[in-house]
Amino acid sequence: MTGALKYEWVRIRTIASTYWLSGIAILLNAVVCFIIALSVTASNVDDLDVGQVTTWTWTAGASAPITPVLAGVFFAVMGVMAMGHEYRYGTNKATLSAIPDRIAVLAAKVVMLSLWVVGVVAVSLLLDLGITWLFLDGPDFEAAAWRPIVNYFGYCLGFALAGFGLAAILRSQVGALVAVLVWPLVLEPIAYGILNFIGESTNAGVGKLANLLPASAGRRAMFDPYDIFAGFGALDTWGIAASVVVFWAAVLGLVLAGSALFIKRDA
Repeated sequence: MTGALKYEWVRIRTIASTYWLSGIAILLNAVVCFIIALSVTASNVDDLDVGQVTTWTWTAGASAPITPVLAGVFFAVMGVMAMGHEYRYGTNKATLSAIPDRIAVLAAKVVMLSLWVVGVVAVSLLLDLGITWLFLDGPDFEAAAWRPIVNYFGYCLGFALAGFGLAAILRSQVGALVAVLVWPLVLEPIAYGILNFIGESTNAGVGKLANLLPASAGRRAMFDPYDIFAGFGALDTWGIAASVVVFWAAVLGLVLAGSALFIKRDA
């Protein structure tokens, strides 16, 4: 296992795309955070909302539904490349020749990918914290911010692992990239809209199925305040804990399926 970890550490830190994707994620978050900080003044919000606006700025808009989590896209691509590079460049056989233990190879990839993503997210949030403190008019860092922050870590890590799982399942970097981007950005919003329409117009029971859409569930878990932002429309939205479970059940399902296929089939 130690050899697999060293092998994967060398791989992840010697690929240029790792630094490009990490840098772009940090930069975009900082830009969004800076724009929000300059756009909001104390006169724009009530005293009771200052803490929520501070959290919204600090998370680069992730704690409110009006701003997309741009960093999640780049972490998803990073996850795809952690496994997809092996198939695209034909290095999977060389990797397995050096480390025949497939479980160790998979575990090392998951561990190093997770540590890298968590580290990049931590750097990004620290930078955004400084921007918020310097440029937001009268910031108020409240204790309730821990929940959106923790779930932001989970959301970014989950997208990276989902990309990893899809690459292992499809054995195609391009196919996995398309799947990990098209599902949350295109297909799931369409499905959510259809279920929302059905739920409001004819059958509320069918509308509740929207709670099972994983990317939306992970996104809701960051909302602050949750009860207001997650309650748009007439659908009965599940709570934070249930949303986190739905999101991670989907992520772990992809990782486990991809791992099982990688272990059983030929390289």
